[in-house]
Amino acid sequence: MAMELTHVRFAHDLKEVLQVQDEMAYYAGAIYPDSRYISGIDRAKTHGASSPQDPFAKELSDFEKGWATHLLYDRLGHPYYFALDSYEESEVAQGNHVWQFISAAKVVEDMLSYKKVGELAKVMFSITFPVHPNDEDLAVMKRYSAIQKDLYQQEPGLNEYRNFWLELSDDETVINPVINHTKRLFDDEEMREKIDAIYPSVLQEVMEMVNR
Repeated sequence: MAMELTHVRFAHDLKEVLQVQDEMAYYAGAIYPDSRYISGIDRAKTHGASSPQDPFAKELSDFEKGWATHLLYDRLGHPYYFALDSYEESEVAQGNHVWQFISAAKVVEDMLSYKKVGELAKVMFSITFPVHPNDEDLAVMKRYSAIQKDLYQQEPGLNEYRNFWLELSDDETVINPVINHTKRLFDDEEMREKIDAIYPSVLQEVMEMVNR
């Protein structure tokens, strides 16, 4: 997953072309898939073939359009993340060293997104979930909303991202290396610039699709 503010940034940049009417439902959809980390829903139900994959498909609700922007960014962004250190997608498994590195790159990307989105970051304070597509527990989804507010109430640093990740997974043996990688990548100017280039590259790909 890209981090949540990056997904909202992407959704925001596609909002007009997707003719979104209910912005908050749309933004909720954009971060919904990663609620699986605390809801325990199988990834196939939030990211798999039964999920809305194409935000430009007809007859999607605004929530579903947002959901589909999330999956679109995941698909298009992943090759760029893996190219940062010549990893192959086949090498990644939940929590392993490749996953830790890729997750750290996504945190750096999100830190850079925060610096660029301005007032849009305040959207994260107000996201709630108008629908629960997989019958998620209401209390769990409220908790997922709350940790977004906690993370983005001010410009987040490494400690805030660490706390966020620990809300999703309390395994410090996995999360601590993610944060260590994040610091190393952010402090490396060349790597930081490569990561910063991922978002505009993905957005350009999508806009080229739209304009064909």
